[in-house]
Amino acid sequence: MTDQQLVPFFEAASSAGLFIDFDGTLSQIARVPSEARPLSGVAEVLVALAAKFKLVAIVSGRSARELSEWLGPDVEIWGTHGAEKSWHGRTELSTHAASFTELMDRVRKEAAGRLQELGLEGVLLEDKQIMLGLHFRAARDVEAAQKALGALAAELAERHGLKVAGGRLAFELRPPSEFTKADVVLARARDLDLRAAAFVGDDRVDLPGFDALDILAESGAATLRVAVDSDEAPSQLIERADVVVDGPAGVLRFLRELAGS
Repeated sequence: MTDQQLVPFFEAASSAGLFIDFDGTLSQIARVPSEARPLSGVAEVLVALAAKFKLVAIVSGRSARELSEWLGPDVEIWGTHGAEKSWHGRTELSTHAASFTELMDRVRKEAAGRLQELGLEGVLLEDKQIMLGLHFRAARDVEAAQKALGALAAELAERHGLKVAGGRLAFELRPPSEFTKADVVLARARDLDLRAAAFVGDDRVDLPGFDALDILAESGAATLRVAVDSDEAPSQLIERADVVVDGPAGVLRFLRELAGS
């Protein structure tokens, strides 16, 4: 990256914000999602950045409560694609998201029963309160697991009126409403009147974050799209990025440069 790309963030830190994904961005991808942890040094640099910039927000599909345990209470955390927030040690669902908890609890129980019937070795059901992840990264037969879980996700979505999203070696069942990283970026940027905003991500579910920056740029904000390259990074993300860094280690170097450390 060039120094020119960072000028708006250095010159106007008090009106700049950073939005950062977690899995594959601040942590290495783990075969079992619950085993992912931030790289050494991440928590410390986030605290330094939060003291310097108007906003530092983690925007992830992972549970906000889980992330707050690893990253501490000083960083604003938006989990489950913005459906829940953790701040100063308190985690809560948005009022809109909370209305779907009963529905998703029924779906979780049904999904768990169906997975047991399928008997697929290595697949994982991740409970995110109002969203469910069907992971096949660690499956013994990845291709067969992908086909079976895709069919199961489609079946459950049709029966319960849900949405299906595809991530990295996983399907995600979501309520019949929109919860996207773009919503978080736009809402927080507008609430705080940010004049510069950066989004850092590694997967297709981070593309809405880039979309949000496009909208902010139209209103005159300086923006920076940072893609995290890996063997699994989608080409569309790389093509749209202003800056490409090499894996989570590259993200850490980028954040340290912003923090001046």
